[in-house]
Amino acid sequence: MDSRLRIWLAALLVVTALTACGGPKVPETPQLPPAAPVTEAPSPAPEAPGAVPEPLPYQPVILEPESVELLDEEGPGKLYRAGELLVCVLEGTHREMGYQHGRLLADRIRHITKEGYLQRAVFDNGYSLEYAVEQSTRMARHFPPEYLDEINGILDGLAAAGVTGVTYDELLIAACVAELLHHAPGAAPGCSNFAVFGQWTPDGRLLHGRNLDWTTGKGAQEDAVTFIWRPEGGVPFMMLAYAGVIGGVSGMNASQITLGEMTVSSPEESFDGIPLQIIMRMALEKAATLDEAVGIIQRGPRTLGWNFVIGDGKIPDARALEVDRNTVDVFTPGDPHETPDMGHQTLPDAIRRTNHPCGEIQQRKVVKAHGAEIGLDGSDWDAAKPVVKAFLAQQNTFHRYQWLGEQIQTRPRAIDVPAALGLLSNGPVAANNTLHSFVFDPAGQVAYIANAAVAPPATAWKTVYTKLDLSQWF
Repeated sequence: MDSRLRIWLAALLVVTALTACGGPKVPETPQLPPAAPVTEAPSPAPEAPGAVPEPLPYQPVILEPESVELLDEEGPGKLYRAGELLVCVLEGTHREMGYQHGRLLADRIRHITKEGYLQRAVFDNGYSLEYAVEQSTRMARHFPPEYLDEINGILDGLAAAGVTGVTYDELLIAACVAELLHHAPGAAPGCSNFAVFGQWTPDGRLLHGRNLDWTTGKGAQEDAVTFIWRPEGGVPFMMLAYAGVIGGVSGMNASQITLGEMTVSSPEESFDGIPLQIIMRMALEKAATLDEAVGIIQRGPRTLGWNFVIGDGKIPDARALEVDRNTVDVFTPGDPHETPDMGHQTLPDAIRRTNHPCGEIQQRKVVKAHGAEIGLDGSDWDAAKPVVKAFLAQQNTFHRYQWLGEQIQTRPRAIDVPAALGLLSNGPVAANNTLHSFVFDPAGQVAYIANAAVAPPATAWKTVYTKLDLSQWF
């Protein structure tokens, strides 16, 4: 393949790695457009299902613990062992929750910052402390102030536990690490999300499945924690995260909002915005409805390119968002602007996304920015589409998107929790670098969670899914 074509396709299909010193190309203080409305679109009828599909070859293991074991407590903060999960419940003001976090997880916070994931993934990969602090500080200017107070609370809790040496800068970097490592050096990003309800589940309830395909080799799973925040004046919520981090990339709240993300490249990116883990936390902590969650991400300010799947078990309904610094493209189930001419097939009562844009807004941006590298006129979208479609069809991100759609359509009224877990652990969706995997049942206030194995490292979906009943905290 011509080298210029490879460069362009890498940018288009989100396999561009950030170099240790460069970071993303950022525009200077771009103007945000008005928020896009959440509009309903007619849902086309699904294709008639054929014969009942054969059972998927890999059947995940579900562990239902009879009880949770209390390991430690600090005021209203509690640390539990639930099956294979470490569960940390934090309650009160943000400063108080930070203090509980630091005191209860002091040894793990020291480990992840000094010798664990933060050290291995950031500094051992050539990112300098000065660069990481500079970019994290740019993002921190956009944090809600109470979150900075929470970081200081963690430091107080660490001191109370007798752990010294962990710095404010290290905790700030941990909150911004998704931006710093937007694409792991030398690796293609991977993540898959789907939300199904209505005609696809036995009783119509919403189920949200998600694989975080990142890396199992840097040891983040060594300090994995399922956090449950009960903020004073906010919505109780849960996130799959890591010791010392005040946000996450997967979560659900007591108002039945579910949220997962996927990495995507965009030519319109900036570090002058709210980082991924924080804006996702804001959506869970502050949103009681689907529209409110979408609105928080629309208002931003945002940073880089991401896809989101957001569910609301109350309605039930779901949205896909394709975002970058400047725009948010919102998709409903059955949405006709999910570019069928590019091979995408929207479904009623379902949303799915992987690591490429399904909408024309983001597709055109990439072609305009990179088309000249292969001799295409970036302004001539009609001429570019056949080229884009041909190469997109060869990529793993498209195979995962397509496979999920095919599997969903063959399972009317049959996608229960075991079937949803099966979609995460079979076919092209099942990757060997899944850091965590979940199915959320928001109406039942239950999550099924698997983290990657530690010794030896192993992909999450091959371990055990622990059923976690959240009702006592929600």
